[in-house]
Amino acid sequence: MKADKEFDFSFKQFDRLRRLAHDYSGIHVTDDKYEMYYARLAKRLRALKLNNFTDYITRVEKDKDEFREFINAITTNVTAFEREPHHFAHLKQIISSWSKPTINIWSAGCSTGQEPYSILVNILPICRQKRINVKMLATDLDTDVLMKAKAGIYPLEAIDAYDIDTKRKFFKRGKGNKEGFCRVKPELTGMIDFKQLNLIYPWKMDQTFDCIFCRNVLIYFEMDKKLEILDRYAAQLAHDGTLFLGHSESIPRSDTSWQTIGKNMYQKRSL
Repeated sequence: MKADKEFDFSFKQFDRLRRLAHDYSGIHVTDDKYEMYYARLAKRLRALKLNNFTDYITRVEKDKDEFREFINAITTNVTAFEREPHHFAHLKQIISSWSKPTINIWSAGCSTGQEPYSILVNILPICRQKRINVKMLATDLDTDVLMKAKAGIYPLEAIDAYDIDTKRKFFKRGKGNKEGFCRVKPELTGMIDFKQLNLIYPWKMDQTFDCIFCRNVLIYFEMDKKLEILDRYAAQLAHDGTLFLGHSESIPRSDTSWQTIGKNMYQKRSL
């Protein structure tokens, strides 16, 4: 603990907070995240006009609204448009040979929305040509990032990966006090069902999905929880569905229910 900190923050307090987060979210927080916890939660103390972390922990434990703010504050959300483009290239191959009238896609851990919007930007031209209906679910633990995803407003540089025609087709440039920003066009936003979801608890969904994107999410879970979530993804996928994981993730060799079909892409193994 550094003496120049605005608030005293002991390792014991850090440990208490990360245990609260783990019990709720299943996210495994290592010792090196101490400084990150302090920086993000000090903002909450200022907002609440609290003088110390002892009072803040009491507030988190007793106040449901502040507990939600706490989880939102310590959840890491790093994303971008067209991240890991080989996944979108493979998805377009799937769509090109698609023979069903509808495709169901789930973006699990959608963060501020760049992933589900990137999916739509890539597949909609083909889907329209082939008259394929797209149904998309986008979920995240963090309610703050879901609100940003629903709004669909981003700095103009966020969409630099797209050519001018794509930008005009799917985004609207901001004017006046929105200069320097763009908004995803309403037709895209309206195609996505944004919902809050905690992956560590069993979810209740009637539909199966043809594609599940869960990229750079499983890295935050311990192995037993990771395998449990993978089992539930397998149950939620159509028999020929595809699971997309992040660039630093892979399915453990001990889990023989999956087969690799490409870089960080998997299908359920046929019985």
